Amino acid sequence: KRDFMDFEGKVALVTGGGRGIGKAAATKFAEGGADIVIADIDPQTAKDTAEEISALGVRAFSISLDIGDIGQIENMVHEAVSKLGSVDILFNNAGLTRHISFFDIEEDHWDQINRVNAKGAFFCMQKVANQMVEQARGGRIINTASIAGKGYRRASNAAYAASKGAVIAMTHSAASVMAEHDVNVNAICPGIVQTDMLANILSLRSTELGASSEEVKAMMTEEIPLGRPNDAEDVAALAVFLAGPGSRNITGQAFNVDGGMIMH
Repeated sequence: KRDFMDFEGKVALVTGGGRGIGKAAATKFAEGGADIVIADIDPQTAKDTAEEISALGVRAFSISLDIGDIGQIENMVHEAVSKLGSVDILFNNAGLTRHISFFDIEEDHWDQINRVNAKGAFFCMQKVANQMVEQARGGRIINTASIAGKGYRRASNAAYAASKGAVIAMTHSAASVMAEHDVNVNAICPGIVQTDMLANILSLRSTELGASSEEVKAMMTEEIPLGRPNDAEDVAALAVFLAGPGSRNITGQAFNVDGGMIMH
């Protein structure tokens, strides 16, 4: 019998962990007994979240992270191991987007988005994978991709879709490499999630369409067969399962959490 929420003796590193999906998942890991590293580009948000999680009776600390900076990624992994002893779970969740039409994407938009979502996600995964190999006790890596990376036609922009397609491809590659080390690597592909990122997109689209944010959200929700967008906890629930004992034979997969927006 396996307890799907048993994280006793594990250390979970969550990027983009200060708020939204990352915070929701980190809280669930902690409730299952894991010690937590909260990494976020906003140091105050990361600190506040780590303090909240510490109140659950586990060890937790925060670290400021620009995930597009490889040196900062290396420092983050070093700090995690120095303070907590290992990294057993990586929720590689940090990302960004903005609403830009196909014809308006410029080089700096492309570089900014892919620096974080593709380059940053890869090197975070690589550095943690190296640590997991050295530890020689297996592990779990969960990457946050998006249904945009699978061809969802209303992605916020083409650069974002490309970056999330890259995350899915990198997940497959890493899963193949890490299988012999008993490290499972999977991706989660959210649809519409009610987070600060969605609020920004709604604001931009409402200006573009001459409609209120509520009207734009209603239009987006109409595309969801189940009739409701995700809360952060809906996505976090899958991250928790993929990080736990119940997923030991699942690797190299990219799972949609989207209310049925893409079905296959």
